[in-house]
Amino acid sequence: MSTETAPSLRSDSRGTLRPVFYITAAHMALDFYMVLTPPLWAFFQSHYNLTVAQFAYLPTVIVFCGSITQPFMGYFSDGRDRMALVALGLFITGIFVSCIGFAPSAYILAVFLIFASFGSSLFHPTAGGLVTALTPHRANLSMAIFLTGGTLGMALASITGTQIVERYGIQYLWLIVIPVLFLAPFILWQSRKVPVHERRVTAGKIDFSILKKTRSLWTLFAISVLRSIVHTGFVSFTAILGASRGWATSDIGWVFSCYLLSSTLGRITGGYLADRMSQRKLLAFSCASSAIFHAGFCLTDGYMALISFFVAGYLFDLGITTNISLAQRALPHNTSTATGLVMGFSWGMAGLAMIGVGSLAEWTSTATALTVVSMVLIPAAFLVALLPSDYSKAR
Repeated sequence: MSTETAPSLRSDSRGTLRPVFYITAAHMALDFYMVLTPPLWAFFQSHYNLTVAQFAYLPTVIVFCGSITQPFMGYFSDGRDRMALVALGLFITGIFVSCIGFAPSAYILAVFLIFASFGSSLFHPTAGGLVTALTPHRANLSMAIFLTGGTLGMALASITGTQIVERYGIQYLWLIVIPVLFLAPFILWQSRKVPVHERRVTAGKIDFSILKKTRSLWTLFAISVLRSIVHTGFVSFTAILGASRGWATSDIGWVFSCYLLSSTLGRITGGYLADRMSQRKLLAFSCASSAIFHAGFCLTDGYMALISFFVAGYLFDLGITTNISLAQRALPHNTSTATGLVMGFSWGMAGLAMIGVGSLAEWTSTATALTVVSMVLIPAAFLVALLPSDYSKAR
């Protein structure tokens, strides 16, 4: 049995579980930085005088740079000190996002966010592979806790960024640098307390023949791409949709936060259920049911639209931990690589689709474009049937 998947003698001890929460705190900070900007997209569009189609290139480039490299970053981190790399990725992201308030043009803004995205690209597959290695018998729940940290960070970012800009101005966003200056060194210091065999594993060699044989991995990748199109589309264009409906910048921040908090409940619920029931059924249900409510958000207005949006977030995230943990089962000796493929590379592919979404929104409307986006979850639900039957069992 590989070092990656073998149960640690200390996997249920207080000493081993503690780093999972440290990594979760780092994930909370990192996603706080990376999701600080989406609620401000409408502000940046107006500030730099961009059309919707021109604006679509900005989130596309960021998602592409921060996601398409994740499998390679994951392969790099397998076999190295992953706790140290987690701290490094967090530090890079926090520093560059904190500089965006000083960007004199959309081009400089993009440069800052691209470098921040590289830090995120290093962090996500590294940390995602590490948390499941620390608790192999509760991989889904550990992944849910880890992802929940990210969602809480996103929720805080949605409020924080919009409030700072509305109250004090974009130039005061530098204040957000404070958390990373404390948390990144803390994670690096705590890494010394994690046994070397848990921080650093013997990575398996990946070649074309291995990837060719793992049909289930590519099926999960396809599902993840379709799900990522929905996630990226709604994160990138909900602010534009809200502005068209007359929402203030602070209102958009609160809507994002409530959506992300409902997603947090979905992740925790999904992580708990995935260790106890058919993972395929849970993933299929998540895709099909959330498609309906995402479309409902676009096609209605007022309180009905908001309720639909929050329910959609909960249902969508029921399946997010399952998608990742099943991919790790397909590449048990390279869990960081597998995590990067379905968490990052798929998001990068989805990011490319945002140019088309922006063009469709300009040709029709943002609501229509997002309604079309929500429907890609239906084929994702059908793809679940192609997964091996033993994937119905919880690990």
